[in-house]
Amino acid sequence: MSLKNLTKLFLLFLACGLMFYGYGYYKKYNTVTRLEEKIKMGRYKEALNAIQQLENSLAFRISSKIAKEDPVIAYNKGVVYALMENRKKAGAEYRKAMETSDPVLKARAIYNNANLIAADMDFSTAAMQYAEVLKIDANDFQAKKNLERMRLGEQQFGTMFTPEQQEREDRIEALKLIPWGTKYRYSGEQKIRW
Repeated sequence: MSLKNLTKLFLLFLACGLMFYGYGYYKKYNTVTRLEEKIKMGRYKEALNAIQQLENSLAFRISSKIAKEDPVIAYNKGVVYALMENRKKAGAEYRKAMETSDPVLKARAIYNNANLIAADMDFSTAAMQYAEVLKIDANDFQAKKNLERMRLGEQQFGTMFTPEQQEREDRIEALKLIPWGTKYRYSGEQKIRW
């Protein structure tokens, strides 16, 4: 083969590769657009099926072999799983999306993961996640508000089990066990003074 034919063959393979890559990118963009519409309409199972169809397509599988998993798809899967009340899978998908270099997507993924953690009453971990979001975007009002909520929740949770509180609750429980007799049966509320 001559150099001219090799160059033509190389350019043909390059053109086919670029067309294949462009088709995969178009398919991903189209799926993400349809996902947003389906999520707004409350069709979460259809949205999840659309993501799974995209992941099963040949173009997506080949591109995922070349590069890491697409963080946009992982983020959208996390959103769908969170809306379907599957927190475990949603958290896993958000963690995959956090590995992106796009700061906006990374902040969204961390924020949503922090919301899942906060729903599980893990205030300190959620507060750290919200602080991480604020490092990326210092003007995120929702993250600031939720960070304050988590700090307040930590304080309340910490004071809930203080020795004084526990002693008071033990006294109340002990008073409930004391037989009051029939003298107070119909007198309304029992008056306890401390």
